[in-house]
Amino acid sequence: MLLKDRIALVTGAARGQGASHARHLAREGARVVLTDILDDLGKTVAEEIRETGADATYLRLDVRETADWEKTVADVVKQYGRIDVLVNNAGVCELSDVESTTDEEWKYVVDTNAMGVFKGCRAVVPVMKRGGGGAIVNTASVQAVKGTWGYVAYQASKSAVLGVTRSVALTYANDGIRANAVAPSAVNTDMLAKEMEHFRQNEWFDFDKWLEEQPISRIAEPEDVSRMVVFLASDLSSYSTGGVFPVDGGLLA
Repeated sequence: MLLKDRIALVTGAARGQGASHARHLAREGARVVLTDILDDLGKTVAEEIRETGADATYLRLDVRETADWEKTVADVVKQYGRIDVLVNNAGVCELSDVESTTDEEWKYVVDTNAMGVFKGCRAVVPVMKRGGGGAIVNTASVQAVKGTWGYVAYQASKSAVLGVTRSVALTYANDGIRANAVAPSAVNTDMLAKEMEHFRQNEWFDFDKWLEEQPISRIAEPEDVSRMVVFLASDLSSYSTGGVFPVDGGLLA
């Protein structure tokens, strides 16, 4: 029970990695607040967690909207009195290069992936300061560390996540707030399925060959990332802040 009775807020928790993170945090004793814009799916995941005997609540949150963040944080503080863990997981992906990316696609990706993380940290940090500290885990990507093909908006947004993470870590270390980022590679989610369909239609990237060249030659499961999230949210990582923690099967190595 690494997170017994800690209050954890997870964004993008209705499916994929976010749902897995919520389940693993709850399994370690956290009281989990799941947020998303996919209300039916989010409520279902929260109910599944409650059926295990854990404490889970679902709230609607569009991470791009400041008013949503303000309301969500206020509701969580009203219910639980504090927020100990923030997992900024919500994210989207558009697979396009510089020439084909529209202004609308760029804004959609960057507003969700980068602005959403910034707004989440901005909303939660004052609560954590009043509570004596906390742990923030932001979802970046191996693409924030290395280059790749055709992901210009996504790669830019995830690079920004690293910048936000480091800034928060350095600024609030003396307030007991730690901020770290996870950097997954390919993870078996609906988002990856969309990407693989795109790969099949474009000859510039051979996903199967790329996977074979990865040291651990399999696609990650959401649980692989969730275990790292639990580690970074817990006291096991109490001396780690401002870091980027790959979950990539050795890809960056």
